[in-house]
Amino acid sequence: MVRLASIARFYLMLATLTPALAAADTTSEQSFETCSMITSEYVTVLQLVAKGFSKSQLTESLPGLSPAAEKRVTTLFDAATASKSALVDTFSAVNAEYAKCSKRVYDRSGRPPPASRESHFYFCAGENKLRYEVLISATLDAPISKVLPQLPATREPIARAIYDLYHSDGVTAAFDAIGDELKYCLNGQG
Repeated sequence: MVRLASIARFYLMLATLTPALAAADTTSEQSFETCSMITSEYVTVLQLVAKGFSKSQLTESLPGLSPAAEKRVTTLFDAATASKSALVDTFSAVNAEYAKCSKRVYDRSGRPPPASRESHFYFCAGENKLRYEVLISATLDAPISKVLPQLPATREPIARAIYDLYHSDGVTAAFDAIGDELKYCLNGQG
């Protein structure tokens, strides 16, 4: 189960990674796209950590890392490997920060025009938030019968799939799957 105290600790860690997601920087003009792309990069690093990549393998295999980006990758790696539950806690913190970043954009700009580029990223942010909240519900042992009525009927199969994956393969596999779904969506296939 995801522990809230651990998540709070990782929010502090995420603040060192990038102001784009973790800091309430009112001078920056984030967009749904920037929130999404940064989250996608973080999720990719975490997925590679889950697959057993070492810190040096990550920094050597990820193309074109600037010194600042390399520092973010190593900080994320360190956070994800700090303890037995650290990877799950970090996955959770990244997803929560994505929702917060997107909410700040929404609060500032509202819903983007339907046919705009930003609309696509707005949609993906909403889909990821839904998947993340369903997964958190599963980790908190909320009965799916209590979760489904809170969702649009079209999203019930997604919730069932997340619950099934969580119960069969565990929370890390479920975070990996919602990460894949996010990247699939961002690439215009969601």
